Amino acid sequence: MFSYFKKLIKVQRFQSNNSSLPYFTLAKLRLAAHPHARSKVLSRLAKSKVEQVLVRVAENANTDPEVLCELALSNFADVRAAVADNQNTPPRALFLLAMDKDLDVRYSIAENHNAPPAVLQLLTQDENPYVACRAQSTMKRAMDFPNIAGADRIWRGQERFRRSGLG
Repeated sequence: MFSYFKKLIKVQRFQSNNSSLPYFTLAKLRLAAHPHARSKVLSRLAKSKVEQVLVRVAENANTDPEVLCELALSNFADVRAAVADNQNTPPRALFLLAMDKDLDVRYSIAENHNAPPAVLQLLTQDENPYVACRAQSTMKRAMDFPNIAGADRIWRGQERFRRSGLG
């Protein structure tokens, strides 16, 4: 991993001569945003004190759910909003974030199609009308398409059936 940081730092020196962030922080940002970053690396990066790095870790689909629970307690609202938007966030963290004081955090949960129905129901009675309306539309969409993953399996099965020459 250390050699990967060295390579990223060399690349960053050429790409961002005028950046206000240190090279090592830019390398952490790139690593946290990488789609194939390992969960162990992301859990180490989650200990950073730099808000941008924490946001990238919270946005990454490979971040461990336990790390997302820890990031849900962050002091930074953008980090909490990124946790709320992540599809791998456990329901217990979403329940906690549904009562967050920050509007953007609650709105991010209201947009999350993987949020449990109980959390969305809670947000339909939010004091902010935008959050409440978005939670209602997300619940309605979930009712219209109750199991998209199941529909995908059906589609793949139909495709195999057609390829076999039987359909």
